[in-house]
Amino acid sequence: MIEPTSSLHFAFCVNDGYVPYICVTIKGIIENHRNHKVIIHVLSDYISVEKKKLLGEVVNGYHAEVIVHIVDDTPLRGLKDSWSIYTWYRLLIPEYLATDIHRVLYLDADTIVCSDISELFTMDMDGYAVAGCIDPESFNNATYIRCNYAQEKQYICAGVLLMNLDMWREYHLSKTMVAFSHKNKDWIWFVDQETINVLCQDTKIVLPLKYGIMDYFFKEDRFYQNPYKEQLLECIEKPAIVHYAGQSPWKRELATAVMQDEWNKYNQMLLHPAKMIYITKGWQLVKMLIWNALHPNRQSDRLTKEKVLRKLEEVQ
Repeated sequence: MIEPTSSLHFAFCVNDGYVPYICVTIKGIIENHRNHKVIIHVLSDYISVEKKKLLGEVVNGYHAEVIVHIVDDTPLRGLKDSWSIYTWYRLLIPEYLATDIHRVLYLDADTIVCSDISELFTMDMDGYAVAGCIDPESFNNATYIRCNYAQEKQYICAGVLLMNLDMWREYHLSKTMVAFSHKNKDWIWFVDQETINVLCQDTKIVLPLKYGIMDYFFKEDRFYQNPYKEQLLECIEKPAIVHYAGQSPWKRELATAVMQDEWNKYNQMLLHPAKMIYITKGWQLVKMLIWNALHPNRQSDRLTKEKVLRKLEEVQ
């Protein structure tokens, strides 16, 4: 086995129940970075022995390791948890990772890494605290009114977030962001993502779309025009990170994303693949399964890579 050339650090903030899903993400990371040492940091309030074993199983045989950090979330209590308290753990990452770690890529559990993204760890971030892809809220004028900053500064999605840990530590951003969130919790809608965008409005980098691909990009006409058209093509032909926002790829009713096959591929590579689940229950599930059996071609209108490419050709 070739020795790795450098170490890449990734972070997840999840509860015990989400471990099977981040195992899929981890599989994509390590498969695409065999020439690097990969360190996976999992921030949680509890990870069971069984799930720790599952995490170890995923990285076994690779230049990779998993480190579990048990978080004291006392400073976060009382904050809006409309998504979950674990999303707020992102703000504490710099406090739990060793000071000799200078950069980390945070990933939501509903993401997949499908190519070598080591270039993110060497890009120039001097003077910048974070880097992320555009979020749908970036096109909502009401968001900037609520957050009280200019729209040209844009609004990024925190589901894929490159963090300059040196800058976070130097300016005590973790404590500042937690304090800001408590003070402004009455108007903050998108939990810590809102805080990050406001406090890093002048110190954030907007990454190309391929580093945080969402189905939203394929469904909006604006992305088939300049300045996004070439980036959208790259999302199909050379995807880097897919973010299944609102389309959890392990939930059968929601697993309809254009890039769903990327998640399926890495899940099937696991010794113990994450189980697909139904969110519909009881009699409603029975009716849905019967309807699906009677209408096998019901997804003929589903958006696909081929349809995206055809539309891109049409607007050239």
